[in-house]
Amino acid sequence: MKITTVKTQDAMCILAATAILEKMNSNHRVNCAFTTNSVPSRIYELVIEHLRESTDCSNFHVYTSDGGPLENSDHTTTYNELKEKFCVPATIKEENIHEITKENYASFDQQIEEAGGLDLIVLGLGSDGHFCGNMPQSTSFDSLSYEVEIKPEYPWYDVFADIYSKYGQAVPRSFVTMGPLSVLKAKEILLIVHGSNKAEALAKMLKGPLTEACPASILRRHSTITVLADEEAAKLIS
Repeated sequence: MKITTVKTQDAMCILAATAILEKMNSNHRVNCAFTTNSVPSRIYELVIEHLRESTDCSNFHVYTSDGGPLENSDHTTTYNELKEKFCVPATIKEENIHEITKENYASFDQQIEEAGGLDLIVLGLGSDGHFCGNMPQSTSFDSLSYEVEIKPEYPWYDVFADIYSKYGQAVPRSFVTMGPLSVLKAKEILLIVHGSNKAEALAKMLKGPLTEACPASILRRHSTITVLADEEAAKLIS
């Protein structure tokens, strides 16, 4: 595990964007998975700004790592946001965007494996220790991609209430996500942690017990994970 701490969120975003750009400039197929809710939009903006006019993105494939359904749409919340903020401005071809949905989540891991596996997955860390859609009280460390029920009694219910309020829609009954085993299969993990409200979660992830109550603690088992944190998020770790 590599832990990199920088003073500001902007400095953190620059390093993250650089890592993504290195993958995008490869001359062979590269598969990268992204989430959106806990990852600053500034990272995607920087990637777009620094793409060379000559950059050929035909070898770059994007996978969504989670997503909830939307009314009157064939796509998920994550797909819509990622396409708007990253894929369209970066001129990623439609056929190079691979979305996890309720219809395909059971075969999504196999699809990724047949495509050569994930070269990189970019994750955010929730203040409750979640990553992707692997939430406290609903995550099993033995899970590949799976469907997650959304119940009003769950402490993280309000996260989804906020997301769906932006769309003017009711919270759905469930969403889908890559599971812990799906994420651990990636060749590299880049975990983005920013803000003082993430400090306790980061400390638990790095130094606390390996427990499904803090889903991100399982990420310590990955041999090639980079934790990129700003000073506020890293204030409780040495």
